[in-house]
Amino acid sequence: MRALAFGSVVGLVLAGGVVAQDVPVKQHPDEGKIIKNIEIVPAVDYVDSLFRILRTKNNEPLRAVTITEDLNDLWKLRQIRARVFTEDVEGGVRVTFEITEQRAFDRLLFRGLDHMTEKEVTAFLGYSAGQRVNRIAADKFALALRDRYRRDGFAFVDIRVEEDRDRSQLTLFVDEGPRVRVRHVWFRGNHSFPSWASLGLMRNLIGSSDMKSRTGVVTNAPYSEDDVEEDLDRLRMFYREQGYRDARVELAAVEFTRDYDEVDLSIRIDEGRRYRIKDVVVQRLLPSGEPDPDPLYPAEEIEAVLEVEPGDYFDQSKIEIDRVAIRDFYGKRGHPDWSRGIVDGFLQPDIAEVFDTDRAEIKLIYRVVEGSPKKLRDVIVRGNAETKDFVVRRKVRILPGELLDTTRLDKSIRVLDALRYFQDPEAFRGVRYELLPVENDSESLDLAIDVQEGNTGQFRWGAGVSTSAGVQGQFVLSKRNFDIRRPPSTWNPIDVVSEIADAKAFHGAGQNLELMLAPGSEISLFQIRFFDEDILSRYFDTIGLGVTGERRFQRLDSYDRDELGASISLSRHFTEEFSVGFNVRQKTVDVKGVDANAPTIVFDAEGSTEMRGVGVNASWVDVDDPLRPTEGERLRVYGEVTGGPFGADADFWKAGISAMSYVPLHRDVRGRAHVFHTRVRFDYGHAFGDSENVFLTDRFLMGGRNLRGFDERRAGPSQFGRPVGGEARVLSSVEYHFPIVSTRRERGLYETEILRGVLFSDFGLLGLTIDDQEFGRPRLSVGIGVRISVPVLEVPIAIDLGWPVVDQDTDVQRVFQFALQHF
Repeated sequence: MRALAFGSVVGLVLAGGVVAQDVPVKQHPDEGKIIKNIEIVPAVDYVDSLFRILRTKNNEPLRAVTITEDLNDLWKLRQIRARVFTEDVEGGVRVTFEITEQRAFDRLLFRGLDHMTEKEVTAFLGYSAGQRVNRIAADKFALALRDRYRRDGFAFVDIRVEEDRDRSQLTLFVDEGPRVRVRHVWFRGNHSFPSWASLGLMRNLIGSSDMKSRTGVVTNAPYSEDDVEEDLDRLRMFYREQGYRDARVELAAVEFTRDYDEVDLSIRIDEGRRYRIKDVVVQRLLPSGEPDPDPLYPAEEIEAVLEVEPGDYFDQSKIEIDRVAIRDFYGKRGHPDWSRGIVDGFLQPDIAEVFDTDRAEIKLIYRVVEGSPKKLRDVIVRGNAETKDFVVRRKVRILPGELLDTTRLDKSIRVLDALRYFQDPEAFRGVRYELLPVENDSESLDLAIDVQEGNTGQFRWGAGVSTSAGVQGQFVLSKRNFDIRRPPSTWNPIDVVSEIADAKAFHGAGQNLELMLAPGSEISLFQIRFFDEDILSRYFDTIGLGVTGERRFQRLDSYDRDELGASISLSRHFTEEFSVGFNVRQKTVDVKGVDANAPTIVFDAEGSTEMRGVGVNASWVDVDDPLRPTEGERLRVYGEVTGGPFGADADFWKAGISAMSYVPLHRDVRGRAHVFHTRVRFDYGHAFGDSENVFLTDRFLMGGRNLRGFDERRAGPSQFGRPVGGEARVLSSVEYHFPIVSTRRERGLYETEILRGVLFSDFGLLGLTIDDQEFGRPRLSVGIGVRISVPVLEVPIAIDLGWPVVDQDTDVQRVFQFALQHF
């Protein structure tokens, strides 16, 4: 038996856990002979898995280079050393791998842990108590743990492995050293962008590039060499995206403090020239890549929607906006995306950049495969085991036979998602869709909408506190996707509960039902609400029916209010955005417990008052997200009459208009929007007939949520230090929303925001009448706040701190405001 010739050991790195195998250094005399048999000795129970690792095979020529690879693979994959022998046999050679296993130890111990607990360390390493470990595995554990500590800021951590063969144990000794945090980040040569900008109001190096190595408001980031290298790459990418294509970013110095617990980083930047756009060309191609000789739309029409123009500085964010604009241009004209599996679909723009380095110019070429426009033939709903098809179909704002406008389709899917009727635990959204080809009709597609029935019934209970309602308990039974026409098959209580829980009863028609019991220190409320947005099953241009009944008790500063009422409303959707409504209401208001110092208007309303009336309204809503909008507008006008021909104890009318707008100022590198939000509202009312004033509980008030920085109801006209409200009111607000904390769900495409910051300014006017002198006395406040998104709540929690800038002596201030934010 002959051993393959080996040279000296190439390297031995115990600390790193990698030991290089002996490698052949000269050709073996058996090189090229046919291998007739391969053996592995000694025989081990996992020998089959070792054979699968080997590249050396029977009936193939022997190659020393292949055997070298086998030795390395055995070491890398199984930490097994081996020697190789050959022996002549009939027709060739036998190859024998003589393996030597690493000793396995019974226990692995950890010493010196402080930053992490032993439970955290074992979970991180994937080690479980009782697991046998050899020295190689322990060295790998040490390397992984060292890297984790360095990521957490322990730049000087030292981890060593010691063997105790007598006790059959390995010990990882961890010397953590000081935790190093970034004290300063100094930039040199950044002439075009500041190091940072408050709230991200402008492009800056630290925020816009999303650097990890930064100082913070509460604490500074841990220092990590890996993070610093990633940050340098982020800065290079940031400069390139702003047109500085030749920019160089280097780490100039790393200086630790005397205690080695803080570090200053110096980053040197050579910005170079900023490239301009020389020309912008839209090029239409065939799927083969050849120029399209007969494009469907003139290039001028496409260029008209582009943001980038010749002469502009290169800006990657504008180019991405152009990419979306081109996609929407074709989407509105019925060109579905090729990525949806449509063979002749629209292909997302491929952007070519042609550089002129002498003149620092770039020619942009937007290369587009147009595909062919499609019409919608049919909508197919899949997966709706209990929900009726029309509940889904009526939200798809494309009719069969119309062009397949993919922008309207995407918006329809977002609306369906916002209903929260459907949930898919395996996906990042509850509603998905697929475009299907139609046999023998290449110009049409079917739309298949895939849903999965979700849990639409919910019982919530709890307690809370807000500055407007005080302490309040809440018990809510709500049912989305309710069906009042689908009772249980039996009225046996156990079966009824089971069928409702399994969505076999009172489910599937897209109605909403809610019962609320909310006792509180300031306000107590019992309410039942039912709404069916398509009472006549029209599917489009729907007519909705709403029924509400409630009992409300409210304790105010000079009287108690006890109200029992009901209303019926009808609404008609003429388009996806525009609707009108009509309502009839009846309520009885009992004003009691009147304080001796109450205003005159309270004494006038003391006792029981019957009120009956009608109202009309019209709304326009066009926002990108119904629950948390970042773009779009809302407009509403209303008018209502109480008493008069409807016979009531109070006669008055009210009318008003409100408008909201959401303007995305820009999106950061993670796609999160910075939003400029405005609200304006005007309300006016007047009494007629036997009444002298708008009734006490229907007067307009100011302060609290509608005018932050002032106490609830306590800004505006007053008598004896108590608010009396008014008949004319103007409210406006300007807000800047910016992201603070967000996360990305598993398999999600977009960030889910958890915490948003708000800067705001509120303005208000309130007068006894529109001619009242008090109506000319403005209130103005400024403040900051946060919006906290909680998954179980439909709207975020709002916490605001507001400070009055302009106020009156009779106003009562309140800096802190806390409530659920309704848009």
